[in-house]
Amino acid sequence: MACESIGAFDGEPKNFVDFVLQQDPDGSCQYVKVGEHSPGPVQDDEVLARLVFCPTHVKKNDEEYGQIDESLFTDITSIGGSVNRILADAGGETVDVHLKGESMADAVRQGAHGRKPQPDRHYLGVIRLVARDVRALSVDDVACRLRIYDTSRGPDDHLHGDIVANMGGLDKEKKALRKQLRVKLFLLASESGLYSSPHYQGSYDLSNCGLVVHRS
Repeated sequence: MACESIGAFDGEPKNFVDFVLQQDPDGSCQYVKVGEHSPGPVQDDEVLARLVFCPTHVKKNDEEYGQIDESLFTDITSIGGSVNRILADAGGETVDVHLKGESMADAVRQGAHGRKPQPDRHYLGVIRLVARDVRALSVDDVACRLRIYDTSRGPDDHLHGDIVANMGGLDKEKKALRKQLRVKLFLLASESGLYSSPHYQGSYDLSNCGLVVHRS
């Protein structure tokens, strides 16, 4: 078992989840430190913030943007579902997730890293998840269908983590269980509601998001 290789992954982003599952078939690596710069493994009582973007995580009906939908968690089976750890005792080191989200959206709007500019990209806010609630979700008797790893991304992003889904065996007649697992995770997001960014100035009406909106 090569837990340390998870934090050192440098392959194609779309292959991250498959790599994790190869290195950690039973999910035990999520309970040891894998990120070089992280403060340690993600504890069950930790609060995790998942950044929400429009139009990435918003369903579009004709030409109108509607509700935040299950696309919020599509990447848990490929590149990993990025989360930001909110540590109660981190003090001044706690990541200002709203500023981070705004910065990420601005980079996409400007076409950073050689990509085509996407002027309609906006950061809406976060949904909050408790790690133990995520890890407890399942659709059968296979343990650790959902894992959370402390995948720090350098000293300036040391509180980064990833939700990873093990969809092994969920094909053919069991394929519907793949969607069911994502739906269960989205229901946790629905219970959280959206903690809107105080910096948001986009045209999308947050009251249409389908979640309770907590204003800063």
